[in-house]
Amino acid sequence: MKRDILLCIAVAVSVVASYAAFIAVHAERDDIYFLYVHAPTAWICYLAFSISLIASIAFLTKRKHAYDRTAEVSATLGLVYGAIALISGSIWAKAAWGSYWNWDPRETTTLILWIAYMGYISIKHSIGEVEKRAIIGAVYNILAFSTIPLSYLSVTLLLSLHPQTSQISKSLPVHVALYLNVIAASLFFVYLLITAFTVRSLEDRVNALIYEKGGV
Repeated sequence: MKRDILLCIAVAVSVVASYAAFIAVHAERDDIYFLYVHAPTAWICYLAFSISLIASIAFLTKRKHAYDRTAEVSATLGLVYGAIALISGSIWAKAAWGSYWNWDPRETTTLILWIAYMGYISIKHSIGEVEKRAIIGAVYNILAFSTIPLSYLSVTLLLSLHPQTSQISKSLPVHVALYLNVIAASLFFVYLLITAFTVRSLEDRVNALIYEKGGV
């Protein structure tokens, strides 16, 4: 019931955010349309991997597998949002810079980030023993997080074509529309995280019951 309410709120905020973005785009320039897809998905990508990091640290500290499940589910969602951010960013780059891929520091470091977390998911699916998989995965996850600040700070530390939000537009409607889209994306992410965690927990329970029956 609570998840349904959260989903309804997310949809409502998304509708308002989409309308605000439509108004802001017509007030400014067409290429910033991709800002309302790219920026929120990039934010959720960072958020998802940050939650995954915290969950992995919690698992190594408490050794509760609920934390390990949270880390894996959140990282998986982070990969989905990261892929959307890379694709929408490439489309925006084509509109703004004339090329889909420019090996810009932000583009390159975000791709490195995405590949690093693909490695984490690969580890989680390649090790059969549950405890060993959880421990090695958690350690790798903590190390992989170093790619997050590298990606985020690449715009300020390196010569980059990628603009800051303040450089795109100082218009209040543009910023309001962007914040509304970030809030909507965050609400959808929380809903997906809770749903995916619930499904994964049920799957683990079913597997445990199958294992127990097989061992009897």
